[in-house]
Amino acid sequence: MANKKKRKKTEQKPVKKYLNLIYMTPSQIRAKDIATLLENTDGITVEVWNEMDVLELEFSNANTVDFESLDLSFSDPSDLTFIKNHKIQTIFAIQLLEEDFSYVKPILEKIVVEYRGFVCADTENFQPVLLGSLNGH
Repeated sequence: MANKKKRKKTEQKPVKKYLNLIYMTPSQIRAKDIATLLENTDGITVEVWNEMDVLELEFSNANTVDFESLDLSFSDPSDLTFIKNHKIQTIFAIQLLEEDFSYVKPILEKIVVEYRGFVCADTENFQPVLLGSLNGH
């Protein structure tokens, strides 16, 4: 019986690690705009909830990437200054599994090319910038 318990512990699935990113753009877009851009991309299923301005991309491995529109009214004055200085009109929180980043990166690049802006870490100072440019070009 003791051997069974030990074996069970070693067979536990590894904890999945998520990346929380932010996409900021000077363009005024909604989740449905990103959905339209990506709807014919091989290997993903696109689902959008217009009422909530949320987008989910599902991959053939059943993993997902979620985009959720965020309000621009941050309470921190430095965040508000950052948004104003970069002429940000739209912000999406993005959540994905770390293991999927290399697969998701070209999809995020396609979004940044189409709508400008940048994808950055969800940190206090929005660093590092992973894709795109802070000047919006």
